[in-house]
Amino acid sequence: MKKILIPVLAVLLSACASSPYTYHVEPTPLKKKETTYNIAEVNVNLTLGHGANASNERFATQEEVQQQFKKYLVRNLDEEGVLAKNSDEAVDVIVNIDYVRTFNHGGESLNKPEVSHSVTISSDSTKLASFAQPKYTTKYGTFEEIAVNLEITASSWDEEDEPKDIEWISKFIAKDIANVGL
Repeated sequence: MKKILIPVLAVLLSACASSPYTYHVEPTPLKKKETTYNIAEVNVNLTLGHGANASNERFATQEEVQQQFKKYLVRNLDEEGVLAKNSDEAVDVIVNIDYVRTFNHGGESLNKPEVSHSVTISSDSTKLASFAQPKYTTKYGTFEEIAVNLEITASSWDEEDEPKDIEWISKFIAKDIANVGL
């Protein structure tokens, strides 16, 4: 019995210790998939990465990218069932995104973006939880990933496709927000 109990406890404790969330109030009042959220702020730091052509004005500006992120975050939180209908009863979320737009040779088409983000959740100026995701990129489902990679290889992933990346990233962040809490 002892030989089984010790490995089971070790697995359970390591799973608990690997939570990506930092709770600043214990016990946390946040409930996974139940707490409703209000997007208080979305801050995007857009950087032009490898292969950028500074004279190319076809791509969205930082303000436009920020608006797209906010729109998709609201939509995805709603789809997760955790978007506040009344902001007075919700906790506030501040999302900070570092978005590096990378280009193919010549700066006319895109590669996958390089992204990192941090999220702070608070209520009445009290920080309740936070989490961050360091450098990552989009990863679509198997067949869609192949199609996207073929478009990138053919230098045809461009300004019309960038909102797909922004939507994917927003969905990734919204799922993490919905899973905050116990």
